[in-house]
Parts: sequence; structure tokens; C-alpha cells
Amino acid sequence: MTTALNHYLDSVRGNLRLDLSAEREVINELETHIEDKLQELRETGLSKEEAANTCVKLLGSAKLVAHQIYEAHSQGTWRQTLLASMPHLL
Repeated sequence: MTTALNHYLDSVRGNLRLDLSAEREVINELETHIEDKLQELRETGLSKEEAANTCVKLLGSAKLVAHQIYEAHSQGTWRQTLLASMPHLL
């Protein structure tokens, strides 16, 4: 992977507020998607650098991506929500 994409992933990793195992899982999945997109862009005739720059632009803000990932992973179950709200309900 190119330096630009490594910086992007480092930025996402730095903005995630997940436990280490969840962070690894998220970053690995994101890397897989990036590699797939890079291959797709390279097949259209872009150079490695052009494909990497295009990929970073398509992904958008690393901070925003990290925030959205955090929101998706930090939601508890209905059971957890109910147990947490019990003192307030009683």
C-alpha cells in the first residue's frame, strides 16, 4: 500500500475509540476494501499513485470515517440498554 493510504489508515486508527481487537478488525476490513478499490482503479489505467490519491479522495475524511465506524461499533444491544435504564425507570 502507498504512503498516502498508510497515512490515511493511521489517521483513521488514531481517531477510533475502540478496544484493540475491534480496532484491528475494523482496520483489516478497511484495508481489504481499499486494496479492492485500488485494484479496480489500476485496472482502469491509473498509475499506482493516481489510484491511491483517487482512493483517498473517495474515502473522504479519515476523522469522519473513524467517527462513523465508532458509532456503528459502540451501539449496545437492547438488553444492555434496558439494564442501563432500569435505575431511571424505577
